[in-house]
Amino acid sequence: MMEYGLRAALMVSVVTLLGACQAPMQAGSQCVVEAGYLDNESTFNWYAGQSLDLQDSTGFVGPLAVRALEESVQAELAAKGFSFVETTQGESNVQVQLTLRTRRELVSFETGGSPCHDVDCWERIEPGAGTRMDIRTIGFLAADVFHQGEPIWRGWVETTLYPSDRDAAGEVIARAVPKLFESFPP
Repeated sequence: MMEYGLRAALMVSVVTLLGACQAPMQAGSQCVVEAGYLDNESTFNWYAGQSLDLQDSTGFVGPLAVRALEESVQAELAAKGFSFVETTQGESNVQVQLTLRTRRELVSFETGGSPCHDVDCWERIEPGAGTRMDIRTIGFLAADVFHQGEPIWRGWVETTLYPSDRDAAGEVIARAVPKLFESFPP
């Protein structure tokens, strides 16, 4: 009986660890126009002011991830009937601006030696004198859509990022972008 309980506890631990590696994404959107507002539009380009607003103090985002993000957004919108046009081909009435942020959150600060029990806690910093900080990294991606220069729609997605995500940015983006544009077009 005790062996069964130990085996069950081990299975729960493994499932918890595997589930922690792919945290659920939180998402949402906000719209200020009625359904069907963009029915007569079929092209988009990047927002003229600044197409990507990037703040990454954690080292997760590099030029290849930015390129993969832009290509993924173009593919997602193409699947929804919006083809991308370069700005040299003329302005489109629909423009998209992306905002990408990463931030670190302190999960726990301990002066003892007990391990972190939070499933999204993956990084430990030990400054010394028996002190330990458990930290997690959160990624936030938003898309703002403008029609004739006026903001009309915003979608966002947020998830916990793990060290392995640094080398798998394409996979994280592939999961995030469809969720980001789930309710687009309005």
